[in-house]
Amino acid sequence: MKITWNTVAQAGLVALALVGCSDSHANDGDTSGTDGGMIDSSLIFDGGGVDTGTTDGGTADAGMLPLCTAERVGFRECEPTCDGPPSFHWNGDRCFPIGCGECVGEDCGAGTFSLEACEAAHAECVPQLCRTTGGDWLFWAEECEHRRCGQPGLILCEVGMPVCDCGLDAIFEDGVGCVPSEECPELVRPTREALCNNSGGTWEGVCCDSVCGQPCAAACLAPACTCGPMEIFDEARGCIEADECFERQSGEGCGDPRQRCAEGLLCCDRCGGAGCEGTPTCIAPVCSEDPAIDTCGNNRFAP
Repeated sequence: MKITWNTVAQAGLVALALVGCSDSHANDGDTSGTDGGMIDSSLIFDGGGVDTGTTDGGTADAGMLPLCTAERVGFRECEPTCDGPPSFHWNGDRCFPIGCGECVGEDCGAGTFSLEACEAAHAECVPQLCRTTGGDWLFWAEECEHRRCGQPGLILCEVGMPVCDCGLDAIFEDGVGCVPSEECPELVRPTREALCNNSGGTWEGVCCDSVCGQPCAAACLAPACTCGPMEIFDEARGCIEADECFERQSGEGCGDPRQRCAEGLLCCDRCGGAGCEGTPTCIAPVCSEDPAIDTCGNNRFAP
């Protein structure tokens, strides 16, 4: 079995984010962190590799957290007690909010009280540096190095990781971010039809380009591009994978390990009892006073 960065990261998840939950979650605590999940900070991707020296497994002093290490925090999903304003926390990939009174975990005090302050505090972390210098942070990627001139590298590795895509005319430099490079070929802009066909899409009379596999809602025969289920049409590169296609909304499937549920949602993959189909799906936490009901809404004692 191929070991991927997501596989390794999920193996290091801490269950604190799911207070009162059973094991009915597939992607709780994904490193994307929109659900506030916690991960083993020794697995954080930073500067082109796996940082193996950020934690000794002991209790961390919130004031001494390595700048780019994920804060060990999670959501109190049910019956939160408001004890202050919302806070923003870094999960190794980006800053995410935790509502008033919902934060649990030893690093709750390490958060800031605005998104801007959180991002400024982590401006030198690879994911944030990538974004602020014009790149796209591919959190779902399972590649071995940052893309150069928009192209995946040819290096083979055992464990793939998220990477930065700086576009067709730039490369990522550690500590600097995306910078123009002479190694990138001079851009020659082809027609939209050529871009579509050359990037794996289908140019046909569908009125407008597909988005994440969804066809255009308008009914006409104007030519446009139909891309793959995880792709959008980019005017410079044609069909490309996009973060919006990997972040799933309420009711959408989340079985692909590269996908993550949007903020405040859980990916529930195992269930029992009447009406349960067991398909991994993003849902809002279910808060029940019945101790037999977990936050996926499943009765653990049901036949």
